[in-house]
Amino acid sequence: MSARILAAFLAILGMFGGVTAYSALTMRRLGDELRRIATGYLTLRLKEQELQTEQSTFVRELERAQGDAMWKNAVDLWRSRRRAELRKVQALIDALGDEPHARRGEAEFLRGLVDRLAAIDHKFVDDEALLDRLYGPPGAQRIAPLDPEADKVARDLLWSRESSALNALHDLATALDERVHTAESQLAADERRAIWATVLLAVIASFLGIGVMLLAQRALAPLRRLAAGAKQLARGDYQQRVDATAKDEIGSLAGEFNAMAAALEEREQRLIRSERLAAVGRIAAQITHEVRNPLSSIGLNAELLLDEGASTETRDLAQAIIKEVDRLTEITEGYLRMTRLPRPKLEREDLNAIVSSLLAFVKEELAGRGVTVEARLDDRLPAVIADENQLRQALLNLIRNAKEAMPSGGRLTVTTSSESGERPVAVRVADTGEGIAPELRSKIFDPFFSTKTGGTGLGLALTQQIVVDHGGAIDVESALARGTTFIVRLPAAETVDEPRIDIATPGAEPPRGV
Repeated sequence: MSARILAAFLAILGMFGGVTAYSALTMRRLGDELRRIATGYLTLRLKEQELQTEQSTFVRELERAQGDAMWKNAVDLWRSRRRAELRKVQALIDALGDEPHARRGEAEFLRGLVDRLAAIDHKFVDDEALLDRLYGPPGAQRIAPLDPEADKVARDLLWSRESSALNALHDLATALDERVHTAESQLAADERRAIWATVLLAVIASFLGIGVMLLAQRALAPLRRLAAGAKQLARGDYQQRVDATAKDEIGSLAGEFNAMAAALEEREQRLIRSERLAAVGRIAAQITHEVRNPLSSIGLNAELLLDEGASTETRDLAQAIIKEVDRLTEITEGYLRMTRLPRPKLEREDLNAIVSSLLAFVKEELAGRGVTVEARLDDRLPAVIADENQLRQALLNLIRNAKEAMPSGGRLTVTTSSESGERPVAVRVADTGEGIAPELRSKIFDPFFSTKTGGTGLGLALTQQIVVDHGGAIDVESALARGTTFIVRLPAAETVDEPRIDIATPGAEPPRGV
């Protein structure tokens, strides 16, 4: 998320930087063009205008002058200056062509000006012979005798040629005026275009900024939901979860929040179970004290009645009493086992060997109920750190539960496998019984809850307690009319730290209610 916000922020800076750079470059380009017009073309136009004015004066005086001394001096002066003036105009054109900011097509225009100036200079050179004939070389008097008729023809020809040069200068001035006018129009168009482009870029940058603000708000919205979820969690709603689908830091934080909520919910459930088991312990102690001795007396007296050979009716009643006494005794023993469950004596064990031994032990019992057994044991299963007796008791409870779930027979499948995660060793006990209704799955590990008639509801609670004490977890998968699978996951020996190997201290009192 921080990378996206940073990228968006950099995009805004880049956009505004681009707007600023574009504006600065455009203003500089427009300034260069304006300078070219002001210091280049306008200066060239003024210089060409001076040349045109002097040539116009020369042509006008040439038409009416009769060759007096004053006019001879003016002709000599103009003859010596006009080609120099042409070279100055040529230098101005060359300077314009050498500048790096010339527009497209401007080089061709300047070359056209150079060609026109060369043509005018050629006219001036050709007219030197006529000027020498009429006025003599510059600084000298005319040597040839005057011939009015020939002079008139020469003067008319000179006037015609000089007028042509004047017209060429006039055309040059017109071309310069058109170029200046075009440059001014282009400059105005560029200015309008630059203004609109700057405004457009500024609007785009503004919308981009608004988009970044909305993106930031959207990216930070999960934090508000996360804060609300934390408040609900603080009020004790441990089932509170937040959306953790985002692939960013907030998504990771939401995932950790959900994991924490799940851990707190599991701990709360374990605390509730512990409290219930503690209540079982208190009840069991009371039952042991108040009921066990009277039950023993009732059972003993019933057996005496049975042994004295009373009537058939009396014997049936005595047998019924003994049967109920045995059932009550079994219930009290179950309570006592819950309260007297010792801490597991953890050692390195072969889980496959424990399962194989246990299946051999119950083979006849299961066969008598029409249950076939299939064992699928992973040869590469790692060892576990466990208390063999307690682990056998937990698995035996699951196997007998599966047997009772198939009163008409069925198939029992016990599978061991290696998995990934913190608890890589798994045992699956699957039956083909009637299954467990979805609304009952969350209650089957609660003490005193049972779906069987006459059941104590302590078998699965005891199994779960044993698995948890081993650092494992137990899950259930079930579908109505398709069977149930209990999955016990345990940590492998390599993943268990040495402090986890808990050897019960001799003489230590086992914890009550766990």
